[in-house]
Amino acid sequence: MDMIFAFLRTTFAAIVVTIALGGSAIADDTPLKIIVHPGQSEADVEQILDFAARSGRPVAIEVGQATTVSPGTGTTVPAATAGNASTTSATSTQITSTQAKSQAPASSPPPAPAAAAPSPAPMTPTPEMMATDMGMAKWSQFSAAFMRGATTALSGVGSLPTAMVMADEKLTEEGSSHGRVLFLALSTIAAAAAATLILRRLIAAAFTREVPQGGRMTGIIGQSLRRMIGDLASVAFFLVATRFVFDLLGPQGEATTRMVRSILTATIVASLYVSLARLLFKRNYRGRSLVPINRPEWHFRILVTYGLISAAIAEMARLAGAIGIDSLIIDGWFLTGNTLLTLLKLYWFIGGRNDIRDAFISDNPGIVRRVAGNLLPEFYVVTALALWLICVLFAGTPNSARWIFAAGTTQMALLALPILALGAHALVDDFTRHHERVHGAGLASSLLASLRVICAGAVWIGGLHLITAIWSPFMGGQAADATSWILWLERLSFAVVASWAVASFIWHYSEALAPSPAIMLPGHEDQNEKRQTSRLSTAMPVVRNLALGAVLAVGALVILSALGVNVAPLLAGFGVLGLALSFGSQALVKDIVSGIFFIAEDAFRIGEYISTGSQQGTVEQIAIRSVRLRHHNGPIHTVPFGQISSVSNYSRDWGTIKFQLKFERESDPELIRKTAKKVGIAMLDDPEFGADFLVPLKMQGIQDITETSIVVRFKFTSLPGNPSIIKREAIKRLISACKAAGLEFASNAVTVKSRGEMHDDAAAATMLQPLAPVASSA
Repeated sequence: MDMIFAFLRTTFAAIVVTIALGGSAIADDTPLKIIVHPGQSEADVEQILDFAARSGRPVAIEVGQATTVSPGTGTTVPAATAGNASTTSATSTQITSTQAKSQAPASSPPPAPAAAAPSPAPMTPTPEMMATDMGMAKWSQFSAAFMRGATTALSGVGSLPTAMVMADEKLTEEGSSHGRVLFLALSTIAAAAAATLILRRLIAAAFTREVPQGGRMTGIIGQSLRRMIGDLASVAFFLVATRFVFDLLGPQGEATTRMVRSILTATIVASLYVSLARLLFKRNYRGRSLVPINRPEWHFRILVTYGLISAAIAEMARLAGAIGIDSLIIDGWFLTGNTLLTLLKLYWFIGGRNDIRDAFISDNPGIVRRVAGNLLPEFYVVTALALWLICVLFAGTPNSARWIFAAGTTQMALLALPILALGAHALVDDFTRHHERVHGAGLASSLLASLRVICAGAVWIGGLHLITAIWSPFMGGQAADATSWILWLERLSFAVVASWAVASFIWHYSEALAPSPAIMLPGHEDQNEKRQTSRLSTAMPVVRNLALGAVLAVGALVILSALGVNVAPLLAGFGVLGLALSFGSQALVKDIVSGIFFIAEDAFRIGEYISTGSQQGTVEQIAIRSVRLRHHNGPIHTVPFGQISSVSNYSRDWGTIKFQLKFERESDPELIRKTAKKVGIAMLDDPEFGADFLVPLKMQGIQDITETSIVVRFKFTSLPGNPSIIKREAIKRLISACKAAGLEFASNAVTVKSRGEMHDDAAAATMLQPLAPVASSA
């Protein structure tokens, strides 16, 4: 903490010294006087002004006699109009860099050599010289305003003893003192606070606390609002009690009454800040605060301290004006107090930057929210310094009070806007999730989802409109450049929020009508129930992407138009680009057009198993120009629509599954048929598989007869979905039923039969007869 304050003090001192030195250096330049005599040509006057422009000093032109020649126009101006000492701004003639602030007296001795000296050809100022001159003029004005504000602040601090003496004189005239004022104020506050505390105890004992159900956001907000209402009622009762107790103490003098009421008013304003801090950072029974921020107690103390200082400064200034202190001194007090508050805000924003960042980003943020949350603490630091600088620059001016009020209100609005926007978004999001859990996703939940964006955007736009209304009186003259960006930001925000709300509705409604299918993992195909997808769920991703693209395109054009960009040339350029793409990328156009017709003809849907000739698999995704297939072995095939000549769909209406089994050649075909029929009837009665059958399992016939077996084919017809499961179950039941019926399945064993009779011993002896020995060669 000490390091932070040391850094802030060093930075502040460096800024003050730099600006003061720069301002004093510019302020020491005295105007350069030039006397114009009758008879001098326009070229001579321009040459003299060119030499004066190179010095960077203000130029004062004195007219020697009745007429003068105006530089740049060559016309004659009467002396009565110009005056004895006519001062011409170098900025208005676009010659010099600063504007002459003082008027030279008529009795000043004319610099004759400067007017009569020969000079070279006149030099026309370049744009770089003009830009440098304008920059120096702006810097001179800035440094002068800053020094005026610093002087005002120092004079306000230095006049504190004088103000205390004036207040003491007022009290002495009434026979009172500061001690009596403090005693009356503390007595009134103590009595009113005791009465308020007793009332709160009685109310807490009479009414039981309602515990919010679950952890919904509505319960947390409701509990915080009930606490806020109780605090505001207590503050209102405290206000009435202070007035009543102070009246009971008897009549007091005018100065005494004003001072006591100022102390009471400051106490009430500070109590309102305490109520606000309790609303935002007070933990509930679950240990959560309304603003989900880390270290809520630390932020509570900072906000209460800010309220105490603000209330004290405001009431001190109001009391000073009531007792007749000069307004310039009051401006100095305001500026000093604003500097103290700025240091407190910098300590708040820098010390709690991680808390502020995490609270704004929260859980599962988008890219926009993540970027804004990371920049929010730095934005607060920059705005605090900028608003303080505005107060410094306009201190001591006739409208200083309005500038200070606008700066303070803007800072409070910037602090409140993220809290209100996130609160509105969280509240509507809680309603949306609850509605989806109870009623499911649909049109209502999609409208609520878009309402989240609308409510949060309305808070931001309303805040920007409030800031615009605050600064609108200053959006003229020299302040127009500094405040015109607020109007631009308001128009831009409206276009962004409108586009975002429409895009959010389209996205959520398309997800409600056709949710994205989950990717089936290996081994889970049989366990999960397969549903027949609709045409809407197939076409909706493409329609959604096209609609979102159109919304983004229109939104981008509206945003560019709000920024002042002429969008007509852009539209013409995009039209030409579209024609070029249509002629140059015919394959792309073919893919898109073919895809439109495939979708329109309902050739396939998401989740169906198809074959395109070269590739086959389950349809996982349909894009604008291609279809993505998941092969049953795992690979993904992306097939452009233009390359699909024909489609075979295996997931429509019904499917006939055929398989074959091999039996021994001596098996009875009729017994096989009856056994298969019994198995088919039993599977129809099965609660798991019966509903999927359109034609029960039966024997189709003998398919083939081989040397060792007969091949029998079986078939059944079922709904699309999981025919492989039914096939495996049918084979398993057929094996069991055939074994029970005495039917043997064919084997690969080879049986050898002979017509002649041969005893087993003879056959064995023949087989075991030893081979004749091989004769060896000599």
